[in-house]
Amino acid sequence: MRSHAVSGIIMMLAASLTFSLMNVCVKLLDSLSSMELIFFRHVFTAICIGIWWIFYPPYKAKARKKGGWLRLLMRSLTGGLAMLAMFYNIATISLGTASAFAQTMPIYIVLFTLIFTKEHIRLPIIFATILGFIGVICICDIYTTSLGLDNIIAGIINGIMMALAYMSLKDLKAYFTESSIIMGFAITMVVVGGIFMFIDIPHLSGFVIPNTQEWVGIIILGILGTLGQILLTRAFMLAPAGLISPLDYMRIVWGVIFGIMLGDALPNTMTFVGIMLIIVSGILIAMPVFLQDYKKYKHIINK
Repeated sequence: MRSHAVSGIIMMLAASLTFSLMNVCVKLLDSLSSMELIFFRHVFTAICIGIWWIFYPPYKAKARKKGGWLRLLMRSLTGGLAMLAMFYNIATISLGTASAFAQTMPIYIVLFTLIFTKEHIRLPIIFATILGFIGVICICDIYTTSLGLDNIIAGIINGIMMALAYMSLKDLKAYFTESSIIMGFAITMVVVGGIFMFIDIPHLSGFVIPNTQEWVGIIILGILGTLGQILLTRAFMLAPAGLISPLDYMRIVWGVIFGIMLGDALPNTMTFVGIMLIIVSGILIAMPVFLQDYKKYKHIINK
C-alpha cells in the first residue's frame, strides 16, 4: 500500500499536469479576453464550491477567529491580478515562457521576507534568489527585445502578486476554512471579471459571446481549473509542503512541451537558460524544507 507521502507526490504531479492543460485551454481560447476567461472560470468554481457546501456547510467546521474579511478581499485581488497577468501572457507569448514567469513566486517570497519581516534568511537562499532574478532577466531577453514591455511587466506582476497571495494564506487559515477562501476568491473574480470584461482592452478585457466550440472550451477550462485546485489541495494534505513544492516546477516543462505542440518556437538559448535558472533557483529555495521533510518521512516513503 502506498504511503500518504507518495500519494501526495503523485497528486502534486497530477495537479501540475492539470493546471498546464488548463493553460492550453487559455491559449486555444485566444478569441476571448483574459478577463472574460477569468469570469467564466470562476463562475464554474463558485458553482462547484456551492454544491460542496450543500453536503459540507462551512459553518459546521471548527470555530475560528472572527473577522478577516479585508484580508480575504486583498488575497482575492492579488491572486486575481496574478491570474490576469498570467492569462494575458499565455495569450500573447509562448506557453513555456509564460509558465516560467508564473513560477517566479518563490523568488519574490524570499525578497518580501527579507524586506518586511525579521526572519533570518541564510546566505544560500539569498544566492538562490539572485540566481532566480538572473533567470528572469534572461527570459526577458532584453538584449534582443524578443518580448514586449507589456509581457515583461505582466510576468513580473504575475510573480509578485502570486507571492503576496500565497503569503496571506497563512493568516487567512485562522479565520476561514479552505473552501471559504476559495469561494471568496471565486466570487471576487466573478464580480471583478463581470464588470471589467465590458471595458475593451486588447487581450486583457472585452466581451465576445462564445460560440458552441468556445463554450465547450470554457467548460473544459472550468473543469481543469477546479480539478487542479482539488489535486493541489489534496497533495498538501497528504504530504509535507517541502517535499512536494519543488515538483510544481513541472508546469514549466509541460508548458514548453504543450507550447511546441501548439506551434510555439523552441526557446532560444537565452530563454532556455533563464527557464533553467528559475527552476534551479526555486528548487534551491525549497531545498532546506525539502531535506527536513524528507529526513522526517524517509522511512515512510521508502516502504
